[in-house]
Amino acid sequence: MPPTRADQGTSYSPYLIKTWKEIQPSILIILGDSQNSSLDPLMYTQTYTKVYDYCTSNSSTRTQHQNASDGGDGAVRLVGSELYVRLQEYLKTYLGELNPKDGETFLQFYTRAWQRFLIGSTRLNDILDYINRYWVAKERADGRREIYDILSLCMLSWRDYKFHSNLDRLMGEIMGQIEAQRLNKIESTADLSVAIKSFVLLGFDVNDLKKQNLSVYINDFEKTFLTETYNFYTEESAQFIKDHGVVNYLAKAEQRIEEELKRLEDLNDHTRRPLNEVLNEVLIINHAQTIRNELTPLLDQGRYTDIKRIHTLLKRVPATVTPLLEDFQNYIKQQGLKTIEDLDVQMREAHKAEAAAAKSGPRKKQSKDYVDPKLYITTLLSVYKKYQNVVEVAFDNNEAFVKALDSACQQFINKNKTATPTSRAKSRTPDLLARFSDELLKKNDSEDLAIDELMTIFNFVEDKESFEVWYRRYLSRRLMGSNMSPSAEEHEEYIIQKLKQANSLEYTNKITSMFNDIRISKDLGAVYKESTMKEANPKEFVSDIEPRVLDSNAWSSVFKDTSDSFILPKELIKSQEKFTTIYQERFTGRQLNWIWSKGKVEVKANLARPGKPPFSFQLTLFQYSILSPYNEVQELTTSKILELTALSPEIFKVNVAPLVKNKLLVQTPPGEDNIIKPNTSFKMVKEYTSKRPKINFAVGVKAIDSRNEDKETNEEVERRHHEILKACIVRVMKARKNYKHEQLTSEVIQIIDRFVPTVADIKKAIEVLIDEQYLARTADGSGYEYLS
Repeated sequence: MPPTRADQGTSYSPYLIKTWKEIQPSILIILGDSQNSSLDPLMYTQTYTKVYDYCTSNSSTRTQHQNASDGGDGAVRLVGSELYVRLQEYLKTYLGELNPKDGETFLQFYTRAWQRFLIGSTRLNDILDYINRYWVAKERADGRREIYDILSLCMLSWRDYKFHSNLDRLMGEIMGQIEAQRLNKIESTADLSVAIKSFVLLGFDVNDLKKQNLSVYINDFEKTFLTETYNFYTEESAQFIKDHGVVNYLAKAEQRIEEELKRLEDLNDHTRRPLNEVLNEVLIINHAQTIRNELTPLLDQGRYTDIKRIHTLLKRVPATVTPLLEDFQNYIKQQGLKTIEDLDVQMREAHKAEAAAAKSGPRKKQSKDYVDPKLYITTLLSVYKKYQNVVEVAFDNNEAFVKALDSACQQFINKNKTATPTSRAKSRTPDLLARFSDELLKKNDSEDLAIDELMTIFNFVEDKESFEVWYRRYLSRRLMGSNMSPSAEEHEEYIIQKLKQANSLEYTNKITSMFNDIRISKDLGAVYKESTMKEANPKEFVSDIEPRVLDSNAWSSVFKDTSDSFILPKELIKSQEKFTTIYQERFTGRQLNWIWSKGKVEVKANLARPGKPPFSFQLTLFQYSILSPYNEVQELTTSKILELTALSPEIFKVNVAPLVKNKLLVQTPPGEDNIIKPNTSFKMVKEYTSKRPKINFAVGVKAIDSRNEDKETNEEVERRHHEILKACIVRVMKARKNYKHEQLTSEVIQIIDRFVPTVADIKKAIEVLIDEQYLARTADGSGYEYLS
C-alpha cells in the first residue's frame, strides 16, 4: 500500500480523534469481533451520521491547525483524508490480530475469516458511502490513484496484511486439498471454492476500480495450479498405462478430463483454456503415439467401441487426429491389397483346377482369364462396407475419416494384384466392373441395391473413360441380343441415370444414343411388318424381323472390321430392299449400311423323323447363306459355297464348323484342316436327330472381329484418352495463349477427372498438337504458344 500521512508522522485533529472514538466500536462489530456481534439498525444509522457530520462540519468546530489545513476561510468543506488514513491503520491492526482457532487448518481459518471480512467490508463501504461519493471521488478525479473506495481499501488491506504474507501456506493447503480430491480421499469442499474465488477479488485495476483484474488470481493461483496439475497427471498417466494398458487408459483419461472440467465450476473462467491445454498435453499429446499404436490391433480384433474412445480422446487435439487418419487410411489400403492378393491366389488355383478337369473330361475350350468379375467386385465391396461400418460406429461418420476411407479404397481398388499385376500395367478394374455389370444385367436379377453397390465401386474408379468404353461394348451385346424385358430395360435406364449423376450428361451421350437406337429400331420393325402385310404377296417378305439401326459413332465396336464380302440369299433381297425404302422415307439424307456379320436368322427345318414337328434352328446370317442352297441340292463343295455366298475362307470356316460338329452337314473328307479346301464336299443330312427342338448353331461361332476384342477395346480407350488430352490442352492454351510446360502439365492433370493422365501421355498429346500446328514452342523452349 502507498505511504499515508500517518506514516509520515502527521498527528490527528481532536475532532477526528473524537469522531473515531465514537465510530470505532461499530466498525469492529461490522468487520467482525470475537463474539461475532450483530450490528443493529440504530448503530448503523448513528455511525453513518457521525461520518457525515465529520465530513461536512464547518471551521468553527475545528482547531486552528485544521482550519489552516483546509484553507481557513470558514466555508463548509468536504474532508476525509484523516478518517481515511485512520481507517487504513485500523485495518492493518485488525487483520494482524486475526489468527486460526485451535484445531483449525489455515485453509479453514482463511476461508472463515475471509467470508466474514468480505461481508463486513461490504457493509463498511455502505456506512462510509459519503466518503466514497465525495471525498474519494474528488481525490481520484484529481489524479490520486493511491486513494481507493472503502471496499477496495479493505480488499487491499487483506491482500497486503493477510494474503501475501501467508500465500505459500495457503497455496500448499489448497493444492493439497485438490490432490486429495483427485485421489478420492476427500469430497469437494466449500472452503476450497471460497478460497480460490478470493484470489479473483484481490486483484485491482488502479485506473478503474470497477474493472476486474485477474493478476492476483493468475500469478498467485493459476500458474501454480496448472504446474501442479501437469506434474500430477504426468506421473499418474505414465504409471496407469504401465499398470493397466492403453485401452484402459482411454477410459481413465476421459474420466480425469471430465473431473477436471467439473472442477472449473470452482475456478475462474480464465482457467478454462489453459487447463484444457494442460490436460490435452499431459493426457493426450504426450501419449498420442502410444495411443495410435493400438489402432491396428483394435481394428484386427474388431473392437470398435475402444477405437471410438481413441477418436473421442484424440479429437480434443485436432493435430493428433491427422496421424490417426493416416494410420487408418494406410491400414484400409493394406487390408484391401491383402484381401485382393488372397483372392487372386484363390482364383488362380480354381482356374488351374478347372483346366485340369477340362483336360481329363470332355474337350472344352478354357478361357485364359482366371479372374471372376463377380467375385472380384463383390470382394472390393466387402472391404469397403466393412470399413464404412467402422467409420460409422467408431468415428461417428466424421467427414475426415469418410475421406480417408474413400482415399484408401480408391488406391487399392485401382491398383492391386489382380487389376495391375505389373507396375506399368493399366488397371483392369474398369473392365472387370463393366463385365460384372454385364453379368448382372444379362441375368436380369439386378435389384436397385446391387446397382447402387456397382456405382459405389464406379465412384472409386480413376479411369472412368475406360469403364465407359468397356460398358458400352458389353451394352452393345445386350442390346443386339433378344428383346429386353421391361424390368431389364428399367435396370439399364437406372444405371444410365446413375452414371449421369456421377459424371455428366456428356459422359453418357453415346450410351443414351445406343438405347435410343434400339427403341427407334423397334418402331421401324413394326412399320416394316405392317407395310409387308399390305403387299400383294406378303409371303415374298420376311415379316418378323428385328432390325438394329445403329449410329456408327456410338456403336463403334459393332462397326469395327465389318466390310466382309457377302452375297445376300435371294429370298431375303426383297425384304432388304423394302426395309431400306421405309428407312430412307423416314430419315431423308441418311446413309444405311448393312452389317451382315451381326445378323441372326431363325428358320424351321423339316428334317425331323416323320410325324415329328420341324426343328427350329438359330443361325448366323452367314450360316443361313451356307444352308440356303440346300433347299435345291443335297451336296455342295467348298468352292461352290464360296462362289454362291462370296464369303472369305476364314469366315466360311468359322460358320460351317458348328454345322459339321453338330452333324447337320456331313463333311468329306472330314477334319478341320480340310474345311477350306476347294473340293471338300458338304452334304445335308436327310433326317436330323436331336432331343432338343431348338438348336442354336450360332453360339459356336466366334466372329473374326471379336478375336482381339480386349486389344481393340484397349486401343479405343487409348484413343479416347488421347482425344480428351488434346481437347483439354487446346482449351487451356486458348485461354492462356502462352504457358510454361510445367504449368500446362499441372493444370491439365487438375482439370481431367475421367482418368489420371501421365506426364508421358500429356507430352505425347502436346507433340501431336505441335505437328497439327495448334501449338508452337516458345523461343526459349520452356513453354508453348497457342496458334489461333
